Amino acid sequence: MDTKLCCHGKDNQCYAKGRRENKSNNETCFCDSGCRLIGDCCTDYQSYCKKIDCVVAKQWDEWGECDTRCGMGTKSRARRVLVPPKNGGEPCEPTIQKAVCEGTNCKFARAPGLAEEIRETGKILPVTMGEWRRSKLYDPFQDIRRNLFEKMFGYDHKSPKHHKPSYCARYELTDVRPACQSAHVGGDSWAARLTRGGVICVECQSMAMREDLGGRCRGHGVYLRETRWAAVAVPGCHGAWVMTSQREDCQCGGHDGTPAFILV
Repeated sequence: MDTKLCCHGKDNQCYAKGRRENKSNNETCFCDSGCRLIGDCCTDYQSYCKKIDCVVAKQWDEWGECDTRCGMGTKSRARRVLVPPKNGGEPCEPTIQKAVCEGTNCKFARAPGLAEEIRETGKILPVTMGEWRRSKLYDPFQDIRRNLFEKMFGYDHKSPKHHKPSYCARYELTDVRPACQSAHVGGDSWAARLTRGGVICVECQSMAMREDLGGRCRGHGVYLRETRWAAVAVPGCHGAWVMTSQREDCQCGGHDGTPAFILV
């Protein structure tokens, strides 16, 4: 018996009295997308309601504007769905992409030589303390992330605004105090990786982005200008660095061997 019914999605009202697939007796059979999973399709469903997979355009639209007028934010772009899925077909591949961006409509100039950012000191920890690593190798206060971010800056890990993409840059260490080489914090000598002339990768994660600074990390430096840094909870370990690469959407801690840190 051909029902010639074809309903999209799960529709319990889309049924008929006829022969089910692999059944010889007449009973209630269904003609919606859900019948593929349950196995109660009418005999003509597979041929009359052929599965159609989603097809999306290969080309993306232009990037939209940054969602932050000043400081780090996100921008997005989309691509069209050419053929929507039907009858249990494969779902669409992602149609929205997001990337980090920097709003330039600020009350102060965001350019090399910016007095406010040059005066700041970037406070750093090893990248193993990052929000995606969850390492407790260095743990003087039971959970340093909670103490540094939730108590000091009111960080709420459930808030969407605190989940912006990370950005990072490379820095050449132009000055490193001797205390860094002799520091052993909780049995870990991570500060010893900070050496004069060395190059490190420093990441700004969402948990350290400050709303009062336009959504950026304090002390993230100025391109090709010398600014200051300090190792968190390592007395006397501080110095100067020069940002040698432009900030971009990225994370530190790859496999190239470059020492990796985060701003707090």
